[in-house]
Amino acid sequence: MSYYMICPNCGKGTIGRYATDNNLCGECSDNSSNTDKLSVEKLKEQLNTAKKNIEHAIGTIKHDGHLGTIQTDWILPDLEKALAAIGGDR
Repeated sequence: MSYYMICPNCGKGTIGRYATDNNLCGECSDNSSNTDKLSVEKLKEQLNTAKKNIEHAIGTIKHDGHLGTIQTDWILPDLEKALAAIGGDR
């Protein structure tokens, strides 16, 4: 039995075959391997940016004792835990 569904990748309407079908539309499925590689690269870039930003905040707090006007004694442990969770060096 077929049913109408929305492609989870591009949002176009398409026809699915089964109630549990999460297939992409024809255009997206043709490009899915290329899209997957681009998605992984973008996620890696975002993760590296997050690491750098967290490392910078930690370094600033440890060096200056503050981060602008933000009280940091309560946030430093959370930043260090977040960095450790995403594979940071500190």
